[in-house]
Amino acid sequence: MLELKNICVSFRSERQDKIFGHTRQQVLFDISLSVKKGTCLGILGESGSGKSTMGRVLCGLLRPDSGEALLDGVSVYGSRAGRRNLQNKLSVVFQDYTTSANPRFRVKEIIGEGLTVRERRGKRRLDRARETARLLELVGLKGYERRNTAALSGGQQQRVAIARALALQPDVLCFDEPTSALDPELTGEILKVIKDLAAEKMTMVIVTHEMSFAREAADRIIFMDNGVIEEEGTPEEVFDNPKSERTREFIAGYSD
Repeated sequence: MLELKNICVSFRSERQDKIFGHTRQQVLFDISLSVKKGTCLGILGESGSGKSTMGRVLCGLLRPDSGEALLDGVSVYGSRAGRRNLQNKLSVVFQDYTTSANPRFRVKEIIGEGLTVRERRGKRRLDRARETARLLELVGLKGYERRNTAALSGGQQQRVAIARALALQPDVLCFDEPTSALDPELTGEILKVIKDLAAEKMTMVIVTHEMSFAREAADRIIFMDNGVIEEEGTPEEVFDNPKSERTREFIAGYSD
């Protein structure tokens, strides 16, 4: 349902501009992949590997130089209709889990924002109190409606962010480094939520640098290196029997 076809992306380099004049540095090279409905894809790689850039293209946050991104067969970047299709069907949870700098914001108000956006997009109006309670129970925060967000732990705030994204009733949920700012104990909270969503066959894409998290959360793994897909397969194939020497080096470094 979510596809990339021959994606190439490059960025301007200010440092190289000063030396060589106007120039661009390519960061993704002819990337093609698909995310099937009901599956969870984990995207791994070192800093600078291209994993975050590829995630941004998948989520509709970055238009590629060439190639095509499609959601349910509709080009994401080809038209306004494609953008609306993406907005109606895909939600993103970012690594910054701070739901609001205002300590007076309550959890129900954060989720209410998501429900408001959902209704503006023409989806059926729901009973707000009932839907908020359902979403909070789904992320393990039953009874937290009236809590101030500033009083929550990092893991709890990230779970509120997930509940807000789910309020949009997306077909696809994308995570951009969802545990990068959390300690191991709080990471376990987010892993449980994602595994519960996977059990419900929610289609998900997770960009992460945490290999153990990806191994447990995803049912398919992509390992990026120098702007290309170096390895792709199930967690068992990628972690236990990698085909690429570069992947083996990466796994060995992780194991050490």
